[in-house]
Amino acid sequence: MHLKILKIKGYKAFSGEFSVKLNNGLNILVGENATGKSTIIDALRLILSEDEYGRGGITESDFHKPLHLSTKTKGAPRISIACEFDNLNDDEQVVYLPWLNLDDPKKAILNLAIENKEDNRGRFKRKIWGNESESGLFEWELLNRINCIYLPPLRDAEDKLKAYKGSRLSRLLKNLRIQDESDEMHPLEKKFAMLNKDLLNDSSIQIANSYIKDNILKAVGPVFGQDASLQFTEINFDRIVERIRLLFYPVIPGTGSTNSVDMFRELSENSLGFNNILYLATILAEFDGTETTDTFHKILLIEEPEAHLHPQLQIRLMHYLQQRSIENKIQIIVTTHSTTLASSVDLNAIKVLSATKDSSMPIFTAVEECCLPSPTKDFLERWLDITKSTLLFAKGVLLVEGIAEAMLIKQLSKTVLRELTAETPGKHYCDSLDDYGISIINLNGLYFNHFMALFKGYHRKSEDVFAGCSGIPVRCAGLTDNDPDKEGKPTPSSPLIGKNHQLYLVQELKDNSINCRLFTNLKTFEYDLALEGTNLSLMCDVQLKLTETDGPIKSQLQTYIDNDWGAATLEEKADAAFWLLNRIDKGVFAQALTQYLVKSQTEFQVPLYIKQAIQWLVD
Repeated sequence: MHLKILKIKGYKAFSGEFSVKLNNGLNILVGENATGKSTIIDALRLILSEDEYGRGGITESDFHKPLHLSTKTKGAPRISIACEFDNLNDDEQVVYLPWLNLDDPKKAILNLAIENKEDNRGRFKRKIWGNESESGLFEWELLNRINCIYLPPLRDAEDKLKAYKGSRLSRLLKNLRIQDESDEMHPLEKKFAMLNKDLLNDSSIQIANSYIKDNILKAVGPVFGQDASLQFTEINFDRIVERIRLLFYPVIPGTGSTNSVDMFRELSENSLGFNNILYLATILAEFDGTETTDTFHKILLIEEPEAHLHPQLQIRLMHYLQQRSIENKIQIIVTTHSTTLASSVDLNAIKVLSATKDSSMPIFTAVEECCLPSPTKDFLERWLDITKSTLLFAKGVLLVEGIAEAMLIKQLSKTVLRELTAETPGKHYCDSLDDYGISIINLNGLYFNHFMALFKGYHRKSEDVFAGCSGIPVRCAGLTDNDPDKEGKPTPSSPLIGKNHQLYLVQELKDNSINCRLFTNLKTFEYDLALEGTNLSLMCDVQLKLTETDGPIKSQLQTYIDNDWGAATLEEKADAAFWLLNRIDKGVFAQALTQYLVKSQTEFQVPLYIKQAIQWLVD
């Protein structure tokens, strides 16, 4: 069995019913801040009665309250949380009979309702039941057979691994003790009993005992006095393990080091990142220690596992978690803001939470339901690296072909946004794409169809037939070159037919996708930049500074710099733009032009297709 669907209503950010679909194995919840990732984790902790949260954890502020209402207004009348478990085997169907779905015995349903009304002890009334009928009986034993463990964000691993009652280490050892059904005294108890006997034979202990007893007699007399004896510790197993703490040594045995007991150090001497790894290891050890119990399902909730870990450790840890989820049948649900983690797991594990412009409920999208064709999924698995995976966290996405666009568009967009403000009375646009949360993604090629499949919300079945599919609900624009014949010199009045094999998307997206658009130019990025206004003079000046040898190229660049391009014909501009395009190193030139525009604050005119893409993204 595994948890397939979580439904939340009236809890924190979720006003109406919010559904989360989960895999049997690893699940990664990604998205920008305040989209409900932690709320999903808290909802699971509540309904599954996770030991540090399940029996309490609810306050008045947890009941959903729209932001436009006064803080004095009472929140939602009820919090409702439901879990649907799927794929129950025959044994699980027998055990969870009270929870079974009447129409499908392989499914079990658990419900929790918390009323927004406090009792005379200041607690909110709650009810938990299985299946659909709220009047059904509930047995805690069935819930206890689902082992849910939680690792919080910003965790203090050092504190959690200290020796105290109820610590992770003591709980692990006690669980292992429970599996030993023998009623005999545990070997540890025997050893500590012998140790206490030996202590009583020590001369200093004997003298201290006699002093204590003598002072008791003198203080209160033999009638009121009590006997006392120094001992090392209690000999009860539970008390012994509550005094055990975890130490560390930075080298694993067998890797060139022999670690003796007296070499281990206190966790306060370790790094925060490695302490987090030790803490996670003890959590996973709890699951290892319950393999032979009556646990039917194991769920591990982890918030921000990337805390204090460098990228290589993040990737190694995530691969291990994915492996453990499969081999040990642990359903792992992770929240993260790390592009490193998001780019290192199977796409089907990724669940995206997106904010809405009107601040209503966030939108949940499972990538596996984006109808990605196998070639697209395989492509994205290879190409969603750390930089490109930022698109999973963005409010908007701008896809570009190469490094030249990636460097220049960020600066050009500032000009576009200023112009839009001037052209639109009563409306002010932000200063940069960063202010809108828009990520510029360099595809290093013509791969728009693959990346846009995550957003467009439909899947191309044939030339005319489309089937509805999920898509990440943020706007995604692409900038691509028309790429006509190499010798062609198109102008706005004399365009040429492009050979770019992605151009079919321009019309297809307009007709069938709400979220995606592809914008194209006349020829190439640099060529179209040169056609605009008097850009040629500035671009040739930049290239002149990059040209090291004297000769006809420098001479021609100087001629173009001095030319009055405001009075030139389109054909003259096209000839000059074509000449310049064939003499630049695109990456080097783009970097130099970007630096020049940033330092000089010179106005630079932006081609229409770029303006259209930026305006579509921000409106």
